[in-house]
Amino acid sequence: MGEKTAANQVPLESKLGLRTKLGYGVGDFGANLIFQSVLMYLMFYFTDVFGIAAPVAGTIFLVSKIWDGVTDPVMGYISDRTTSRWGKKRPYLLFGAVPLGLSLVLLFASPPMPEAWKPVYAAVTFLFLCTAYTVVNVPYGALTASLTMDSRERSSLTGFRMFSAILGTLVVAGVTKPLAEQVFSSPVVGYRVTMTIYAVLAVVFTWITFFSVKEQLQAADGSEQFKLSDIPEILKSNPPFILLSIGMIMHLGALGIIAAMVNYYFKYNMDNPAFTTTAMICLFVPAALVIPLWVWVSNRFGKKTAFNLGMGLAGVMLFALYFIRELNPILLLPVFVLLGVGISTIFLCPWAMIPDTVEYSEMKTGMRREGVLYGFFYFGQKVAAAVAGFIAGQGLGAVGFQANAAQTPEALEGIRILVTFVPILLIIIGIVFISLYPINDAMHRKMCDEISRS
Repeated sequence: MGEKTAANQVPLESKLGLRTKLGYGVGDFGANLIFQSVLMYLMFYFTDVFGIAAPVAGTIFLVSKIWDGVTDPVMGYISDRTTSRWGKKRPYLLFGAVPLGLSLVLLFASPPMPEAWKPVYAAVTFLFLCTAYTVVNVPYGALTASLTMDSRERSSLTGFRMFSAILGTLVVAGVTKPLAEQVFSSPVVGYRVTMTIYAVLAVVFTWITFFSVKEQLQAADGSEQFKLSDIPEILKSNPPFILLSIGMIMHLGALGIIAAMVNYYFKYNMDNPAFTTTAMICLFVPAALVIPLWVWVSNRFGKKTAFNLGMGLAGVMLFALYFIRELNPILLLPVFVLLGVGISTIFLCPWAMIPDTVEYSEMKTGMRREGVLYGFFYFGQKVAAAVAGFIAGQGLGAVGFQANAAQTPEALEGIRILVTFVPILLIIIGIVFISLYPINDAMHRKMCDEISRS
């Protein structure tokens, strides 16, 4: 370890053009059509449409993340060692987009089969989607660290990316349920067609990113010196990355549980499943609109401060939500709007913070290995989704939930706790870890200066 990198040949104040920022950003619109469809609807689809028991569905989520624990870091390793005329990361956007779209179609295809085979089909197709998502999105995420070393430009680039991500989330939240459950002859057909549309869009926007950006920062020649056995040292020598990853897992786990449970909350607790769409629009429209505000707060007061402020606000709103016992839009909608303002930071801040941990790793080890770090970071994101799905599934089973039936008072209270107090607990833990994250603008500049002198 200790190889030189090309990063010290690129000016720190490396500005990015609007075309690059827009082109890079829209890739996450496509990615979130897929990721948020899984996060928001797959558990509900498994239990209420495809007909799988909630604990079994939750276990499928957990198993898929054990698989991601292998594929995500390995994909980062592979991308760091890749050499092509398109760079190290971009080839996977070009060639991985179609398999990614196909995997979403198969996951929600719901073909006729014996009941006993449904969990097997669900598990296999979910693993296929997880693998395809890894192949595309680990390199895609790592591109942030490959486009510029300017910390504020990274915040701006991440702002474009996360604005697109929230727009994708908003489409999934606002369009999926009405389109899949009301327009077509049955929810089975509706989800099949809706996810096919999302799949095509995801492929197109991934290709737009491929043609819009060019990697600027890459490790110098000598990648063959980098071995899988180096990965533990890369991680062990990077406490900021560990702290950020744990905090991000907690916060995304909280968001995942909310997303998984909100369908049940409005269908069973509020007896108005159609209101789910309204609530999700009130959640994600403000989340998109306040991205520029959080970019300003991040640049003015620091990324971790912005992150903790936003998630703290989200926790307060979830606490308020617990005490709303009937469908009252005057109370519910402001809560969801402010909740959206808070969770907006989870779309922006961790993705603006992780590129700085790449320079920290380079300073400590002499190796620029953004692919490995992003691989583990994406694995953390998927762990959060798995934890959310597992907790939701097991929690529903524990409180006696029965799909498409009248729920007991205990089940209704369980759903209410799962959508409020469980996420609040994860948010509190996440804030503690993010508070310990040490990198700020001044420290990042020092790191880059030290790298340039090495």
